[in-house]
Amino acid sequence: MNIYFARHGQTDWNILRKVQGTTDIPLNETGIRQANLLCEYFEKQSISLNKVYTSRQIRAEQTARIVSDRFKIDHEAVPGLEEMNMGAFEGHTWAETETLYPDELKRWNSNKRYERTPGGESYQMVLERLFHALDGIIERHDPSFDQNLLVVSHGGVIMTLIAINESIPFEESHLKIAIPNAEPICFCIDDLMHIKRKALET
Repeated sequence: MNIYFARHGQTDWNILRKVQGTTDIPLNETGIRQANLLCEYFEKQSISLNKVYTSRQIRAEQTARIVSDRFKIDHEAVPGLEEMNMGAFEGHTWAETETLYPDELKRWNSNKRYERTPGGESYQMVLERLFHALDGIIERHDPSFDQNLLVVSHGGVIMTLIAINESIPFEESHLKIAIPNAEPICFCIDDLMHIKRKALET
């Protein structure tokens, strides 16, 4: 069984480079097109999806709905797949955040894995809730079956998986890892269990 992860389609805040976090921002027209291109990817690759799971945030749910409607399969919102809670940083560009919260930003940048954003989460907290959600998803399916699932989530969430898998410090992840909107990244169950062990062992 393979689990494909995809970041939601584009929003206006993506264009403005505003920190979204838990703020509910809908897809824009480009985001809707990107969600349809995600469908085309699976069609062109002859990949049959069995179910779509999604973050409860509107930008992810809209993306998931487009896919599920296209393939006439169920989609389900699962707690734990949401974007990282960025607290006081949300709604600001990074330049604005540096001006408004210089000390808080410096502290967070010093240890992003375990330091929380002001009023928000740390990346370790994201990892823990993400794997709690994934464990619940995997339990509903037989991993020995040849099936494919899609999880529609967020850039920060998917980045944590890649950072842990490739042993990239979170302080460097934004420079080394890019998560484009609505492009699939495939993990097999063994890959995810390996990442889970690395993520939760410390």
